[in-house]
Amino acid sequence: MTDKLTEIAICEKCGYDNKKDAEKCAHCGHLMQRDYYRGLWLRNIIVTIVLFLVPFTILFYVVNFEISVHFENQVKRGLDYSVDITVKTVVSFLDERKSDLLSIATVDITSLDDILTRDPFFRSFLVEKPWFEFIAIADLRGNIVYTTNSLSDNIKGEKYFTQPLRGQCYNTGIFYSEMLDTIAMIIACPLMNKHHQTIGVILASIDLETFYNLMVDLRIGETSEIFLVDSNGIFLSTSKLGGTVLQEYGHFKQDPNPHTGSGGVITHRDYRGEKVLCAYREFEGLNWYLVSEMDVEEALAPATRLKNVMYYIFLIAGGFLLFSTLVFSKQITNLLKRLTRHLKSALDDVSDKKNTINTINVELRKRLSDCESLSKQLRVSEEYIKNIIDSISSGLIAVDKSSRITYCNAYVNHFTIHKEIGMLSDLYTAFPVLKTEEIRKNIENIFTKKKAFRIRKIQVEIDGKSMTLGIAGFPIIESDEIQGATLLLNDITEQEQLHAQMADYEKLSALSQIALGAAHEINNPLLGITSYIELLIEDEKDVERKTQAKHVLDSAYRISETVRGLLNFARPSPPKFTKVSLNKLLSETVSFLHHQPLFRKIRIVKNLSESVPQITADVNQIRQVFINILINAAQAMPDGGDLIIATGKVKFEDLVQITINDTGTGIPNEMIKKVFDPFYTSKKGHGTGLGLSISYSYIKSHKGDIRIASTVSKGTTVTIILPIRQATEAHTEVIA
Repeated sequence: MTDKLTEIAICEKCGYDNKKDAEKCAHCGHLMQRDYYRGLWLRNIIVTIVLFLVPFTILFYVVNFEISVHFENQVKRGLDYSVDITVKTVVSFLDERKSDLLSIATVDITSLDDILTRDPFFRSFLVEKPWFEFIAIADLRGNIVYTTNSLSDNIKGEKYFTQPLRGQCYNTGIFYSEMLDTIAMIIACPLMNKHHQTIGVILASIDLETFYNLMVDLRIGETSEIFLVDSNGIFLSTSKLGGTVLQEYGHFKQDPNPHTGSGGVITHRDYRGEKVLCAYREFEGLNWYLVSEMDVEEALAPATRLKNVMYYIFLIAGGFLLFSTLVFSKQITNLLKRLTRHLKSALDDVSDKKNTINTINVELRKRLSDCESLSKQLRVSEEYIKNIIDSISSGLIAVDKSSRITYCNAYVNHFTIHKEIGMLSDLYTAFPVLKTEEIRKNIENIFTKKKAFRIRKIQVEIDGKSMTLGIAGFPIIESDEIQGATLLLNDITEQEQLHAQMADYEKLSALSQIALGAAHEINNPLLGITSYIELLIEDEKDVERKTQAKHVLDSAYRISETVRGLLNFARPSPPKFTKVSLNKLLSETVSFLHHQPLFRKIRIVKNLSESVPQITADVNQIRQVFINILINAAQAMPDGGDLIIATGKVKFEDLVQITINDTGTGIPNEMIKKVFDPFYTSKKGHGTGLGLSISYSYIKSHKGDIRIASTVSKGTTVTIILPIRQATEAHTEVIA
């Protein structure tokens, strides 16, 4: 009997049973939705088919592929075996024919005049060796003097005549002989008399029909065949399916020759254009390839038949699966419909009871909502206050009378090495910086004397880093009883550094005024000195004294440049840019300083790169920088050492680099930060401390950079980086 559930549609709103195809509920007018169970039935069918059919299909194609590969490999092995056997047979045959010919290549005569006496022997030899067609003998001039057929031409120009005269046996291979007017293969050897002297050439023609019969196809099939081709792929033997010797290719003529190398097993198109499985092998010493082929279609015919059987099995199994799926899905769907009706009835009962409970829940929700609103306001207020405290750029810590932490804001992490501060942690364990006697005593006074305190500045060390703190503490009092204390920690390190910088700026300002006055006081008498020396040089006739005067004048000029640098330091003026060759400028500077007493014990090494381009710079300022640095390096090596100067271009940037390295006493790390400060010097009683500060000013005016790296007792390296081009170029002439 047909289940009535399959003929009705249940209204989701009122549960009324309507006709199966009804668009609206007959009871309440609610729009009916599509038949859900029909869609479920279709989905079950599709999922079942996919889950069973897809793996079966994959298995079908995997098995088919493996079978095809197996049969193809089996055919290839058979072809390769037939080629291997045939090659060995052919090589053995040709070696035996060569031995046969060599056995008669020595005759018991003195000269070819007596060769006709050997005619009975040669003819009996041909009878015993039917694979030879004829035997012929040529004299040393190439004339045929004896033959068992009608051959009478001169063979002087043939290779099978010239090679034996050199003492070698020669096999012509398969070729078209115009002399014989046919396709032939000839083996030739030197003919020796009874004194073992070469008196001519003996040659014999191989019977090609006998030779071709050696190539037996070991496979059984309508399209299997075995034949010879040369290195160009042209037939050297007949083929079963129609190839023409010495005329047609053994492969499809539009394709490249597949028979190359020493041999192999391949798939290609043959001379008919059919796709074939092919095994081929090269003959050593001969320009031949032995080829064994079979059509792919015939070779894989067993696999195709097995594939068809599997295909029919697949169709039968698939049809049975589809039928089973239809029946099974229908039964499951009908069962779900019945369960749905019973479940809906139970839900209707629950719905009535739910309405009563909902009335009670409405009142409870209202009261709960009021409570949640108050709780939310309290949380917001608490969070707001916490955010305000956390936003303060000072550390805030609250502790109880036992020095246990009851609260701290986020900023306190700056004053401890601990990543997390747990509530009720010991104050001095969480913050080791507070363990100093002064701080502990002030915190204890809060609890004993209810007295606030403030430490304006104290130096502490956190994780190896020096820091200046300002600390304040306040008591927490409730009902005239002290409950705890609040500590406020401020990091004033940057403020202290700023105060120190302001002091340096004031010192530099005073230095500028002193430098201006000193420069003017030095410049005026120096101008008179240089003018007088120039006059002396013009009037002096003694060459040696004139040279000494020039050295004095150069030193005076250098004093003038130093004074000018001092003026530029105090009152900077823009540099005068020109084109400068760094290598040439460095060489001149080293040449000038090399003869100074300070440099007598120093070995100067110049590694100047030829790839360094000219740069735009103030030549006087850059020269002064080099002089200052070289003199400093020499002063660091009083007992002598190596001074290495190197130049180079910075890769991928428009910058050049100058490196000056000495092997002197070096500079301690704590002093390197101060070496560019005015008047700072490590030479007690020697030097003004202005050389590097002026050099630093010159390099910065060129938009460059100067760096110093040093190791005590090992030496110092000064690195100068300069741009190749400046933003504005005052001149274009080349200087230095």
